[in-house]
Amino acid sequence: MSDRAQLGYAKTMSAAEQKTSEYTPYAAGIDIGGTKTLVGLADRAGNVKIHRQFPTNPESDPEAHLLKAVEALNLCLGALGADIKSLIGIGVNVPGLADPSAGKLVFAPFLGWRNVNVRSFLQEKWPEIPVEVANDVNACAGGEQKFGKGKYYDSFLWVTISTGIGGGLVINNEVVAGEHQLAGEIGHVMVDWDKGLPCGCGNNGCLEAHASGTAITRAAATVIRNEPESSLARFFKNGQRELSAESLANAARQGVPEAIDIYEQAGTYLGRAFSYCINIFNPGAIIIGGGVSLSFDLYESAIRRIVTEGVIDDCNKTIPIITTGLGYQAALVGAASLVMG
Repeated sequence: MSDRAQLGYAKTMSAAEQKTSEYTPYAAGIDIGGTKTLVGLADRAGNVKIHRQFPTNPESDPEAHLLKAVEALNLCLGALGADIKSLIGIGVNVPGLADPSAGKLVFAPFLGWRNVNVRSFLQEKWPEIPVEVANDVNACAGGEQKFGKGKYYDSFLWVTISTGIGGGLVINNEVVAGEHQLAGEIGHVMVDWDKGLPCGCGNNGCLEAHASGTAITRAAATVIRNEPESSLARFFKNGQRELSAESLANAARQGVPEAIDIYEQAGTYLGRAFSYCINIFNPGAIIIGGGVSLSFDLYESAIRRIVTEGVIDDCNKTIPIITTGLGYQAALVGAASLVMG
């Protein structure tokens, strides 16, 4: 990827495009993730025209982080030759419990942020611009419903597999938030009752603790530490490669047996959780996004094997389990979709 692309410039605009862009309505999206934040502009068809990215720092003040997002959004507008008057609105994904009616982030466990008045902060900067706030995974589900593969199903479960694991539930073409905005939280379904690992939520054995990108990386680190002569340890010997879910996926694709086993074990846990959801909600599909979805080929067979064993009806065995149609920018599209009606 070029330096220009890494800075978020989706394309180089012609002079004619720059002249007319100020008359083009855009929806702004701010996607605050556990490790990175994306800010961008999308058109009414859900196409991201430009974006910028910067790290999410758990130690930073949340309002200081929002101010960085404001600066990034201004840079995006400037790069398109537009200004704030071009905005339909600003949609914000927050990584945790949200109160959409109040426009607040209630609690983000990974970041330790509580009671952040996102809407009021942004509207102090731009009083005339509508701002909507939602849980990040619910926003992803809404974006997939409007612009991705979700539009082909009346009901589906969206699952983000990344730093953590989250779920968004769409039933009869509506995102279901639940009584306390916690519907679809598949990441905290228990998948190991006997030897469950501790989860950030305070429980043991949650799906997130066993199959997230963080969990996958932790499992690999344990093998490397305990089995220094293993193929996996040799693959990462002397720190020549940085250990991550992505680099572990590369190891698995190169035939490193321990890496293959770790991804298959993650697929087993995901299959357990998916089978519970299929039996309870009978969705039309399960749609997977997030960084670990890029390694779907490594754990798909394990998921399907466990789902086939765990569901109660032959029809449920054929429910599509697929990856997002929105790619890497699914969360950003989801954020922008919050203000698209």
